[in-house]
Amino acid sequence: MAKPTKRQKDVMNVIEFYVSDKGYSPSCKELSKMIGTTSVLTTVSGHLDKWKEKGYITFAPGIPRTIRMEKSISA
Repeated sequence: MAKPTKRQKDVMNVIEFYVSDKGYSPSCKELSKMIGTTSVLTTVSGHLDKWKEKGYITFAPGIPRTIRMEKSISA
């Protein structure tokens, strides 16, 4: 399995922090703002798809705030 990029780690860290702070996951639009990109569809979706493939998260495509952490990258 390929080692995650810094940007991929940043996305996971933001999700973990947001969930621990708010109790629910960020929307893709919120996530894109937090990581400093304007490309919600390609950038954020791409990162989420990669983490889902690796088994770190699950989510329901097209339904907001369904990102669920399955395991932490710091584990």
